[in-house]
Amino acid sequence: MKPVLQALVLADRVYEDKSGKKIIAGTFTHYWFSKAPAYKDVEQPDGTKRRIIAGGLQAGSPWVYLSLTDVVDGTKLLLQFINIGEQKTLFGTEISLACKDRLATVEVGMPLPMLPISGKGIYAFEVLWQNELLGSYRIIADEMTI
Repeated sequence: MKPVLQALVLADRVYEDKSGKKIIAGTFTHYWFSKAPAYKDVEQPDGTKRRIIAGGLQAGSPWVYLSLTDVVDGTKLLLQFINIGEQKTLFGTEISLACKDRLATVEVGMPLPMLPISGKGIYAFEVLWQNELLGSYRIIADEMTI
């Protein structure tokens, strides 16, 4: 049976509280990077230089949140990160799902490696089941200048 993807979200972190609720913190669809040093030296009126460091230019490892239903115990999914413009898969991982009740909702919150974004463009996370696309989440990568 084909699983139904109800949600696919990329976030800074996915937490789970004592009751089992998922807390999705810091969702994003835009990734800013800088090829230049993440600082700028600014000359002060007295002739001294002050270094200004730009924050938010290096993302940590993001998390992915998935919500699915119609999941049969042992269902295997492929989560892959692709560069859409180059039609190139940058990384992928298999996710094996456990579920005793196919009518239940299965939630997955898992950490990912740092995103291997090397330039401007459109990237995407894709969830596949038996080579069939269940859904995708696009990310726009853009260079930030300081």
